[in-house]
Amino acid sequence: MNQYIFINRKLTLENKAKIPVKDRGFLYGDGLFETIRSYSGFVFMLDAHLQRLFSSLRILKYNINFNKSYVKSAIQKVLDKNKLNSCDSYIKVIVTRGIYKGNLNFGGLPRPNLIIIAHKLIPYPEINYREGIKVISSSIKRMPIGNPIYPHKLLNYFENIFARDEAYQNKAQEAMFLTKDYLVLEGATSNIFYIKNNIIYTPPITQNILPGITRVVVVDICRENKIKLRQRKIHYFDIKEADEIFITNSIMEIMPVREIDKYKVRGKIPGYFTAKLMHLYKEKVNSAREIK
Repeated sequence: MNQYIFINRKLTLENKAKIPVKDRGFLYGDGLFETIRSYSGFVFMLDAHLQRLFSSLRILKYNINFNKSYVKSAIQKVLDKNKLNSCDSYIKVIVTRGIYKGNLNFGGLPRPNLIIIAHKLIPYPEINYREGIKVISSSIKRMPIGNPIYPHKLLNYFENIFARDEAYQNKAQEAMFLTKDYLVLEGATSNIFYIKNNIIYTPPITQNILPGITRVVVVDICRENKIKLRQRKIHYFDIKEADEIFITNSIMEIMPVREIDKYKVRGKIPGYFTAKLMHLYKEKVNSAREIK
């Protein structure tokens, strides 16, 4: 069935949807996006996703002509039009800077494009949650701090795509970025956590990582349930000795890891804390739905 896409105040059939060739998002990757999951029409953590989006729009000087309420309404229109209120769905909100006017600075007042795509969610294979996934180290090395770009979810996503292809070529499901000194930063599409001696560790957002929305949910769950969690620099040699490892994003939620490069995680998959957090995450979603 041909789906509808929201583009600049209009719902358009997917096969007729278009933006100008000279759009800066198309030409230069000058745009932002959010990937969001809905559960039978309930969009989880929508306010947090929009807060991150609008914060990036402000910092990166986009000339936005819409607000959060408008985007919320547009998302609901897409879900309604595509009959997605009775199933889990994948939602992508995209904002591009607009038409290229002959210079690459942030000056001028190009009108941004707002695009919203939604379709029925194709979940990750259930076996991945039962047996865990393999993660490899990307050949791309990042600086640990100081890059103002990494906290934003940019359309210029090629570094992440390159890393994911490296994973695919190595029969893995995710790649992780390291520094030249082997500090662990994040996955190509995920944030990383590991457990050692009953304490959960994850890199701090002061490093060159995306402040993931699901990462925040996990941190909150740990605080609410008195589970010890530390946000600190993580070295590769720490994580390869982990008792448990998991990664997170809005679509996969919490995914157990069975192997990092050639190092297999010891013990049961998912481990005690990973399984507990997977359960508590589901409870968090259900509780938020009931409150709504």
